[in-house]
Amino acid sequence: MYIWYSAQKSASQEKLLRGSLLYWIKEEVPGLHQDLVTHLRATAPPKPRGMIEVQNAVPAERPLTMGQVQGLLDDVADLYLAGTFNPQDNLLWRLMISEALRPSQMRLLQVGDVKITRHEDGRLVSVQLMVPMVKQSGIAARDYMREHALSPAVSQAVVDHLEYIESVHGGPVPKTWAIFCVRRAKDKKTRITKRTSIDITDLVAKTRRHLTARSSEFVDTDLFNRRLKHTKLTHLAAAGAPLEVLAYAGYQTSTVSLVRYVNLTEEAFVGYEEKLDTAHQHIEDAFRGRVIERAEATHPDPEHRIADPSMEDEVGACADEPCEFLACLGCYGCSRFEAFKDGPHERVEAKLVSDQARARAAGMPDETVNLNDRTLAAVRRVIQIARI
Repeated sequence: MYIWYSAQKSASQEKLLRGSLLYWIKEEVPGLHQDLVTHLRATAPPKPRGMIEVQNAVPAERPLTMGQVQGLLDDVADLYLAGTFNPQDNLLWRLMISEALRPSQMRLLQVGDVKITRHEDGRLVSVQLMVPMVKQSGIAARDYMREHALSPAVSQAVVDHLEYIESVHGGPVPKTWAIFCVRRAKDKKTRITKRTSIDITDLVAKTRRHLTARSSEFVDTDLFNRRLKHTKLTHLAAAGAPLEVLAYAGYQTSTVSLVRYVNLTEEAFVGYEEKLDTAHQHIEDAFRGRVIERAEATHPDPEHRIADPSMEDEVGACADEPCEFLACLGCYGCSRFEAFKDGPHERVEAKLVSDQARARAAGMPDETVNLNDRTLAAVRRVIQIARI
């Protein structure tokens, strides 16, 4: 029976059984065959498979490709714009995909952990987030906080969600309230849980199905926090990030456990190096809006117009409520963007090419030089469509 069980189960499950049997042997419990007693005393416990081995053997555990990550972010944006995701759902998935936050960290986040910086005219500059460092022996997570600068897209999601909380509550909220505090009641109305966070794992499970329904690549259980963390750190490692950067990006206090999250076997490294090559990104996939005549704009008023970097002309308009970040560069990757056929898109292209040349001349690493490759591809796609 022991041999049969061991053949069916994982190393961890076999170790659990061995521990129980060895305890019985120590207590001299009758009924165990002497050959089994001898075998257990003479052999070492099985070694569980390492995380890298598990990833390479189980497709659902492998880090996602760059294309899959971008596709997920596009799907999150589409679900948010369509109203399927509320601002809280949008922030949840952006923190998981882009920032690799653990559910336990998101559960501990409070409104006061957010620091928003704006220009004098009210435009958003940046968002800093104080993140609790979990799994610290003998130290409460909120007693050990680290400040992280959020990416523009995640920053906008944070601002949207804080405004959403205030709209549900009916006014400003205390800084000690949990960030993830909006729950849907059985009557489908939204309410605030105030001091305590909602169940993050439950929110992931409820919203995940909307993402997997949009893709034939995933089943409902394929998208989970640990896999997304493996993905972020593996991509950074493949791009040449040093250990200290990996630890910071993964919210780790040391580099010891990074080996569990970075899948850089020789075969995997070649695959991710290919995926990171911008030559493999299709230019048609970068631009997600539409190209129109100026008179065809959904909202022709000045408030919805989007100016080029020099502020001399308009490259397009927003088909929805304009956000505060990344205009006009970020607009080229947004499905709400309505690019004008006669807009100065060549001027935007020239700025991006100039920025790349400046970064290359300054000796910046390739990942920095090519940071806006996807935006540049989208701009060139608009130029291509406008010339047809």
